[in-house]
Amino acid sequence: MSKKRPFYKKVAVVYNPDKERAREEWLRLQRWLKGRHLTVTGGPRVTAEMKNADFVVALGGDGTVLRVARAASKWNVPVLGVNVGRLGFLAATEVGATYRTLSRILAGQGRVEYRSMLTVSATSGSKTHGPFLALNECVVRSGATGRILILQAFIQNRHLATYVGDGVIVSTPTGSTAYNLAASGPIVHPDVDVMLISPICPHSLFQRPLVVPTSEVIGIKIEGPQTSAVLSIDGQLNHSLALGDTVEIRQASERAPLLMDPDRSFYQVLQSKLKWGGS
Repeated sequence: MSKKRPFYKKVAVVYNPDKERAREEWLRLQRWLKGRHLTVTGGPRVTAEMKNADFVVALGGDGTVLRVARAASKWNVPVLGVNVGRLGFLAATEVGATYRTLSRILAGQGRVEYRSMLTVSATSGSKTHGPFLALNECVVRSGATGRILILQAFIQNRHLATYVGDGVIVSTPTGSTAYNLAASGPIVHPDVDVMLISPICPHSLFQRPLVVPTSEVIGIKIEGPQTSAVLSIDGQLNHSLALGDTVEIRQASERAPLLMDPDRSFYQVLQSKLKWGGS
């Protein structure tokens, strides 16, 4: 029995207003979609009306896809990333191939990948902030002073390690190609159900990245010194931390649905973005 072709009626588009090419493509894309009898909504911001769309197109770089995907995960609406930026690890297609990819998706040939996310909460005394959703990572790092941090890390409330350095990254497999990669963490296929803990510039040769199962609950406590710290979610949401504050990270129940080109595998993305394709 053949699989029923999806019937799309409404598409939302979010573009990065800071990228001139993204603004131009937004206007062109509206005309193209309306010419195929689709209702088109959108603009530079994520709005609640997008929950009624069949899918959302995110025009920009990885930052735009992250912003849209966190919101869309609550509505279970797939997100198609179109890279108008530089690396574009999260994008399904490059801007020059937008209409070829969209034609295939409208013909029912796209696929949806459900990416794992993190839920992150910060506690200061008796007050809890969050939870915050992260698709790539959460980072506990030094604040404006740039001084080193002393962080205590826990797994299921049992002490794991004392990290002395610039901070710690806890990332998803999707985020393994983001800040984690810059911190010499491992690249992990997005289908692998794990979390990654990577110290940032540790003051020890023995502190290495660690891969843990998603059943674990990770805790981080600001141990010292008397300096400011920051909790950063996907590099977009920032919350100030102080001495004694704690952060709890676990796998989120939500998953981010990313609409992908069926002919573009994760390994092909690595070959293209990391220049693994040869000479």
